[in-house]
Amino acid sequence: MTWGDVMTVARNKLNRAGITIAALVLLVTAGAVPATHTTSVPGKASASSMMRLRVASSLGKADRLSSGLRTWLAGPPSKPARARRAAATPSIGTNVDANDPALDLGAGQSETAVAAQKRGRSTLLLAGWNDASGMFGAPSTRSGSLTGVGLSADGGRHFTDLIGLPNTNVDQHWSGDTSIAALGDGLHFAVSSLYYPSNGACSDGHPAYGTIAVSVATANAAGTSATFSAPIPVTLPGNLCSLGTPGQSSQLSTLDKDWISFDPASRTLAVSYTRFFFPAPPICGPTGCIPAPGSHTGSGQIEVVRAHVPTNPAALSTTSFTKPVVAWSEEPVCPAGRPSSEKARCGAVDQGAYVAVAPGGDAYLGWERNISSNSTGNGDPFVYIHAALVPARASQPSVGGPSHPVVLSAGQPHANPSGGVKSLDTVAIAGYDRGPGQDFPRLAISTRTRSVVFVWNDASLHPLGDIWLRTAPLGLAWLGNTVRVNDDSSYALHFLPAVSVRSNGSICTSWYDRRLGGASSTRTDYFAECRATARGNSRDIRVTTGASDWAATSTLISPNSGASTDNATDGTHTYFAWTDGRLGVPQPFIDHR
Repeated sequence: MTWGDVMTVARNKLNRAGITIAALVLLVTAGAVPATHTTSVPGKASASSMMRLRVASSLGKADRLSSGLRTWLAGPPSKPARARRAAATPSIGTNVDANDPALDLGAGQSETAVAAQKRGRSTLLLAGWNDASGMFGAPSTRSGSLTGVGLSADGGRHFTDLIGLPNTNVDQHWSGDTSIAALGDGLHFAVSSLYYPSNGACSDGHPAYGTIAVSVATANAAGTSATFSAPIPVTLPGNLCSLGTPGQSSQLSTLDKDWISFDPASRTLAVSYTRFFFPAPPICGPTGCIPAPGSHTGSGQIEVVRAHVPTNPAALSTTSFTKPVVAWSEEPVCPAGRPSSEKARCGAVDQGAYVAVAPGGDAYLGWERNISSNSTGNGDPFVYIHAALVPARASQPSVGGPSHPVVLSAGQPHANPSGGVKSLDTVAIAGYDRGPGQDFPRLAISTRTRSVVFVWNDASLHPLGDIWLRTAPLGLAWLGNTVRVNDDSSYALHFLPAVSVRSNGSICTSWYDRRLGGASSTRTDYFAECRATARGNSRDIRVTTGASDWAATSTLISPNSGASTDNATDGTHTYFAWTDGRLGVPQPFIDHR
């Protein structure tokens, strides 16, 4: 068996288990897999691949990481996957593919984002997704962008595939995990994405960063194309080429799981993310090695940066962004004999930060505490859905930080006294090639009711999840009742919700749903519900016009259906974005109600 055959078999088996090849390297270097059972790669490894291996070894368990970071760690594949032929023409109906499959270089376009804004009598949409085609193009070309984008000028009935984002830095690569905010002028959008070292990084003596960048899109008059600004890094977390060398900074880190939000009243643009620090190299002596004093744990730190968008949004620059504000600090290792807990605030991984900016510039965040660490024997099997408020121009949270934590999942059915709930990260979801799920919260601002709306999924009531909703007044002085959004109690999968609020206060939530196939089915639809008030239940509606079988979808990208979905409003209508495999390969679909 050749090395390529070994890697192909290993990749397939590990993907089914939710582990990347890079994570296998991590297990080997950590001692979990005997090194004598590995096969060495022929030839000399590139500086970039060695840097990836060091990053994988330092980051730890891969299932806490975003799909963009996991794809980057896995490195370029040997060849594109072949799309399966369908036995019959798929049912499309009002669902619209925002991507053009004929332009794809690789099979796999997943993890969607969408933003909408009025433009005269129509609505301008910009959609984004993780694009496997970027694995086969040069990082300094649009075809080499792992972040795909599509534009519609007619309310989502037709899209122009814009291929990818521009980049001239050969040491960096747009790497997916797209988020999009409409800037409200009928012309501009802000797109955020992971911006990671390219395959050729670290070989030319220049630095490379595991960061997040923003590009400002300017649509043309016809709405058929757009120009994009050069990548604008929101902050520089240190040169990854120095990882594992004597020159490594004690603050070296990588950023993951970005989200973006914009408030037109204050012109505040906010980007949230998780910062993963890399522990400093150990101190070694004749008797062995010990961790460096004050070394980071790498358990994830929740941060947000903000910028004032100029009158000409295309003039936005890195200097426009403030210093990062820490909403929740990286947690230390628990002392010997003390289990992790919500009260102890140690030994837990924090990830999945999402932000929404209220009129005036206050930034609200939600994230998941104890994801993946709940299954590694830290003593706490539950996860906690947190929220925080970072006031405009403030350098720390006023509510929801370590001094005043806000646990959204407290008091919901089957939660423990501290608000801990069972997570979908303890379920290997059938057909989901990432394996375990997650419970990241999503949030939106209601200007009509002056409140924040939070939604999330968890397994506290049913093993494959339900969708939960909770509101709080601006300021987070108190929390409203927790209500279940999905109408059914079918035990079928309910996963990856998104939420937006129309100008009349209606709350629209959407999610993946398998009720039509049943709890043991991998046939998946996208469902939604739009309710007039937080407490007023409304009938669930099926958005998809045809089911997608996740277990029979060919793809080169993992997760095959992404780690998030999205919806957005133009004020009166809601536009839904999800990954759909009914064409045989994952595609970014859009519809509206």
